Amino acid sequence: MKIIRRPRPHTFAKGTALTIGNFDGVHSGHAELFSRVVAAAHAQGLVPTVVTLHPHPKEFFNPDFKLDRISTLRDRIIEMKRCGIEQVCILPFNRRMASLAPEAFVQEVLLNQLNAKQVWVGDDFRFGAKRAGDFALLRGLGESSGFEVNDLAEVQTDGSRVSSSNIREALKAGDVAKATHMLGHPLVYSGHIVHGKKLGRTLGFPTMNLRIAGRASALTGILAVWVHGLEPQPLPAVASMGVRPTVEQSDQILLETFIPDWQGNAYGKLLRIEVLAHIRPEQHFDSLDTMVEQMHKDTAKAMAMLDANQPKISNTGC
Repeated sequence: MKIIRRPRPHTFAKGTALTIGNFDGVHSGHAELFSRVVAAAHAQGLVPTVVTLHPHPKEFFNPDFKLDRISTLRDRIIEMKRCGIEQVCILPFNRRMASLAPEAFVQEVLLNQLNAKQVWVGDDFRFGAKRAGDFALLRGLGESSGFEVNDLAEVQTDGSRVSSSNIREALKAGDVAKATHMLGHPLVYSGHIVHGKKLGRTLGFPTMNLRIAGRASALTGILAVWVHGLEPQPLPAVASMGVRPTVEQSDQILLETFIPDWQGNAYGKLLRIEVLAHIRPEQHFDSLDTMVEQMHKDTAKAMAMLDANQPKISNTGC
């Protein structure tokens, strides 16, 4: 997988079949889109490519806006690679990018920078300054500029449209089963374990800390999870996703994971945390003793859930 953060003219000499979007979660609808991109690329000798913007335009235009993310960029890229995408181009979204007229966006970005030959987007795709460009304009510009524009019908699950918005709402409600059904794959968070304040160790719950990039997470609270990457087999664990309201005042989202009866050094290791179920929302406790009592209950409930279920992903790491 090739990651390109600042494309320049002639970066993509071979030509690309590409799709443009945020692709939060990389759900089953995205996977269907990627399969079309990959097939078209292979048929014409092009490179299957995903183009995404950073930061998200909504966050750029409104500094107070916090997108409740389903997945991190790392995990999106892992899923894209699994779908056959060979390179990801991360376009910096800044004032100049935001001011490009639709025609200028096509010429400067799609043609000069990305050497697009095939472009796949949804029929509700908007682009250019003030979202002035639509699918019809893009197709017309493609016809006059030598690239083909294709659309993809929406994907449905159980009669409902599969979308990042619907998955996000399911996760915010704690319905992990519904969210993963729409995703088409387990919800996974990956990253390197970092040092924390080690408070959990003094309370009898030593945790592994994984910082979650982004300003907000769609899923928060106490979770039953499988930990991949420490032992040959996944390990059952209980995790907390959130901002730790009882012990800290911070906006940093942290995934703290406790593995009962496991001793070892996880610092610096690249792990994958597979979420099975949501146990309860994150909450503030009046005392550490009350919090510890609840943590014992959460751990017992998580272990019972995990004992009745098996992990869905392999333990091959990231």
